[in-house]
Amino acid sequence: MLQPYIKTFLQVAESGSFSAAAHRLYITKVSVMNQINSLESHIGVPLFERTSHGVILTEAGRSFKADAKKLLRQSEEVIRKARELGGLKTQIIRIGTSMMRPATPLVELWERIDGKYDVQFSVVSFHDGSHGLSEMLNSLGDTIDCFVSPCGSTAIFMNYNFQPFGSCKVCVAMSRRHELAKKKILRWEDLEGESLMLLKRGESYVLDELRDDISSHHPSIQLVDIDGYYDISSFNLCEQQGYLMETLDIWEKLHPSLITIPVRWNYEMPYGILYAKEPSAAMRMFVDTINEYLLKQA
Repeated sequence: MLQPYIKTFLQVAESGSFSAAAHRLYITKVSVMNQINSLESHIGVPLFERTSHGVILTEAGRSFKADAKKLLRQSEEVIRKARELGGLKTQIIRIGTSMMRPATPLVELWERIDGKYDVQFSVVSFHDGSHGLSEMLNSLGDTIDCFVSPCGSTAIFMNYNFQPFGSCKVCVAMSRRHELAKKKILRWEDLEGESLMLLKRGESYVLDELRDDISSHHPSIQLVDIDGYYDISSFNLCEQQGYLMETLDIWEKLHPSLITIPVRWNYEMPYGILYAKEPSAAMRMFVDTINEYLLKQA
């Protein structure tokens, strides 16, 4: 079947190189190249233009990418139906995972649920690069079913489904060499006169409220706008420039040179499962079961 080759093709198309795709698929670069070569040989036309800086989709490759995502969804639906008719009730849920958005909390949550469904997890690795979150969002419903993330974005809520199962506290991170780093908890007066990294307005309604609070009541705090969403380079910038950085308690161990300290304010970010607007039947069942469990615990 072409399904494994299609998955490899889509990963190469997203990654832009054989090496990056191999790293994310946990296979060798040679294996990735052999699969792509076999796929191109089967189709009869090149799908990628090889360059010294990576690979670029050809016109045929761009067309194949659009159709391959549909084909992959259809293929997985066919397999799911066959399993059900054959008496196999196990459902496969594909979870995206990265350093900033690990799959472990969702797997641990499911282990606490005594449900009637047998679920197996397939974990797909992503990088927290400059386009990490966008890549994970674009993969929903195609190569992954869901991933776990903090989410306070109205735009994301409009385009994707979100099932919260907790929240995380908004904190402040800084270099371990910063003069505030020895404090156990921060107060507003500690932040006065400091430069604070914060996502630009419109990226998060929670952080927009924090921004308004600073502008109205603490104007001496200088805001450093961050475009898009945080990735590991944002944490590096905090360390290198000596800035303070708005962060979340779940990321306290993400960067070894930074320390994360709670603040005496009441800002929290919803935390839960992001999944496609039109999920598969298995994913719909999965989320419904989790929602039922959470309602019983409330």
